[in-house]
Amino acid sequence: MNHQHEPEIPTTLSLVLFQPDSNVLYSLDAIAHIAGVSRRSILIYCRAGLVRPVIQPPYGVMAFTVEEIHCVQQIEQMRSIYGIDVELIKRMFDLIDEVERQRAGARYFAERQEPCT
Repeated sequence: MNHQHEPEIPTTLSLVLFQPDSNVLYSLDAIAHIAGVSRRSILIYCRAGLVRPVIQPPYGVMAFTVEEIHCVQQIEQMRSIYGIDVELIKRMFDLIDEVERQRAGARYFAERQEPCT
């Protein structure tokens, strides 16, 4: 009788997600790998103004922050799940930015008003 020893397989496996470091700048290749998208897609997002590298040629290699990694992942989710094209995503991001500017302005003026007596 031939009894082969099979290694024990744990009954519960856990997936450890990569958590990018907020104090590190990531190259184009790294951000593509982490976000699971092609370099070409990221370059398209840069051209559309959706993603902004911290360092950009001709001054050096493109470098991105952790926020840009999350932005790329968000864009990919909108494209793959909802089928939204890059132009519509750009308009949505512009509207979100405008809302944030309006909120900041409202907070600024609210903080400067004197309380009614």
